[in-house]
Amino acid sequence: MINRTALPYPLSSVHLFQSLRHLKLPALLHSGLAGDKKTSRFDIVVADPSKLIRYQHGILKIESEGNSGESIEEIKTVEPILALAEHFPWQNNNVDARDDIPFCGGLLGYFSYEALHDLHKVSKKHNEGPGLPSILAGIYDWAIIVDHHKQSCTLAAQTDCKREKLEKIKHLLSNRTNLQGESFKITSAFNSNVSNQEYTQAFKKVMQYIQAGDCYQVNMSQCFQATCEGDSLQAFIKLQQQANAPFAAYIEDQNQAVLSFSPERFLQVKNKVAITQPIKGTRARHYDKAKDEKALNDLINSKKDKAENLMIVDLVRNDFGKVCRTGSVRVDALYEPQSFANVHHLVSSVSGELAQSKDVFNLLNACFPGGSITGAPKLRAMEIIAEVETAPRSVYCGSIAWINTNGDMDSNIAIRTLVRDHDQIYCWGGGGIVADSDAQLEYQESLDKISMFMDALS
Repeated sequence: MINRTALPYPLSSVHLFQSLRHLKLPALLHSGLAGDKKTSRFDIVVADPSKLIRYQHGILKIESEGNSGESIEEIKTVEPILALAEHFPWQNNNVDARDDIPFCGGLLGYFSYEALHDLHKVSKKHNEGPGLPSILAGIYDWAIIVDHHKQSCTLAAQTDCKREKLEKIKHLLSNRTNLQGESFKITSAFNSNVSNQEYTQAFKKVMQYIQAGDCYQVNMSQCFQATCEGDSLQAFIKLQQQANAPFAAYIEDQNQAVLSFSPERFLQVKNKVAITQPIKGTRARHYDKAKDEKALNDLINSKKDKAENLMIVDLVRNDFGKVCRTGSVRVDALYEPQSFANVHHLVSSVSGELAQSKDVFNLLNACFPGGSITGAPKLRAMEIIAEVETAPRSVYCGSIAWINTNGDMDSNIAIRTLVRDHDQIYCWGGGGIVADSDAQLEYQESLDKISMFMDALS
């Protein structure tokens, strides 16, 4: 059973988060309020997990709270996602589950792009970059769910959540204080880790691999870095007001933070039915309405972008086939145009029913990282990415996810994502390269996707 306490519907979920952000590992999943879409219904706020999970340098460290204090367990593994399943508080809450409470406790956190590189034997040669863990997550026994459709707010808690903890949360919320630091600001210009010329050289190498038949598509990115100071949450608030992203997230861990403004769902599971919605195909938006419509129509009619999208659809169908019931995998939507604050995209949707012996961790392990940000075939594309890119991706192109105790889940592909590490802030932009790609158009696309964020902060 789940204990539910009705709370006043907030003007902003950020206000709830600010009252709790001084607790351990606070996180906010923000749906952007972008119209009537199902993806824009819920915001989720959590903090103070009963277990804190970090995976770094091949070691899965689990810090647990208990009556006798904290205990720490360390596990050496190259399969951290499957190892997590063994420490997950499975409960059969299907009878108690309600559509207006998608997450009532379980795992919430991020998985960096390189999290499974050891498992896949992909090189991790880059040492410089953000020093965040490969996986950072909490096992939470409570969550605040803000339902924007019903204009309701609920504190949902597992039955084993300590009463003192819930009373503390209620007290903090009723005596709300906006805990925020100094205004966030960039203290140097954003600089890319590659020049235009170096990008072009890497592009040519990727094209050689494509022409040699090694791969069909490679998603190549560049990393931008600047120095900064002030409160990262203020940056998140400012950028989300502009991006209005349906899969936005903010996770804070002392002097490190992840600010994600993703438009892309990675994996969703409800009652063992899995859905993935890869994005491939992009056009920059324009203030001029006629130019904007022309860009959208150009995308809708682009054979090249549709071919890129179809390659990834085939890839994720193959990933789903590893863990889904035979015959259940299908394409529900193909090349659906969707418009966001700064770009138009083509979005497809693939679904499948998990096999009886498989769960969400098996699904995540089989599909990670998402095909839309690697290329096809996935493993060879990842190897080429490791060869031509000169900076680690960190949380960018990984995933921010929640997994409910009944086995349901939802997650994003962490594109349009910034990472704060002390006084450094990083962001990345990329795109899929195929046989008929043009180097300068791809370079420009990588800028179009993130220029809004860099410009706003600068």
